[in-house]
Order: sequence, then structure tokens, then C-alpha cells
Amino acid sequence: MRKSLWILVLLAGVVVAPNAHGQTDADVSFTCATACVSMPTDPLVTFPSPTIPITFFSETFSMTLDPSDKPTDTYTWDVGSSGSSWYFEIDDDTDGIFDRGPWYEIGGFGAPYGNGDVDFTCLPTPEPSSGSLMLLGVGIAFLAWKFMGRSRPQAT
Repeated sequence: MRKSLWILVLLAGVVVAPNAHGQTDADVSFTCATACVSMPTDPLVTFPSPTIPITFFSETFSMTLDPSDKPTDTYTWDVGSSGSSWYFEIDDDTDGIFDRGPWYEIGGFGAPYGNGDVDFTCLPTPEPSSGSLMLLGVGIAFLAWKFMGRSRPQAT
């Protein structure tokens, strides 16, 4: 019975304290530097290798950034064209890596244009407060003291 009680106390400590993530959640914001025919969307993404859902110029597509890209890097976006097709591109100006989206045919709406900055605002990772961790530690120490005293035989 005592062994199972220790397991319950340990399990309660694991469940009560929230898990810290090794990932970083970030809010993406696109700004326009020149006259833009359309503005990309502002989604929430998770690093590393975030997949950004983008709606631009009546097209919806997803772009996955390079695994080495960090939310603190400096990014720009741009629209490029070649012949009768256009593409959306996000450039990491910090390490020189660029990520290009799919190609689309230039249709009846004309060719899209525009460029600007991409900013990632990191959201705080939830962590347990110092007070809750202190109370958990005091509670576990009290239970350990209480149960260790019962398991030892009394000296006569």
C-alpha cells in the first residue's frame, strides 16, 4: 500500500506541474513596404520549421520555412514572376535562406506585386509559478517525512 501511495504522490507532481515545450509559438505579421495588391494573412505558427498558411492574391497555400530559421531572424516577403507565372517568397535576411511558395499562372486579375517585412512575435511559454512549485515541494517533503517516520521501527 505504501509503495502505491508514493507512485500517486509522484504522479500528482507530474500532472500538476505543466510541461514546458521545446517549441516556440509565434504570431506572424506581414507588413507592406511598397504598394501591395494584396496582403498576406497573419497566422500563428510553431518553430522550428513553421508551416505558414498564406492567403495572397486570391490564392491559398502553405509555406514551410527552413529548419534553421529562428523567430528572432529578420525576414522579408516578396512576389516574383517569370514569364506567365508568379510566386510568393519569404527571405531570411539573417542567414540568407529563402523559401519559395508554389507557382501560379498569371490570370485575369493581372500579376500580383508587393513586398514587405515579416515579423514573428514570440508568445510566452506557460511555466509554473514559483509559489506553486514551492507548495508542491513542501507538500512532498511533508509526506516523505510523515511516511518515512512510520516505516522505521521505534527504538526501545
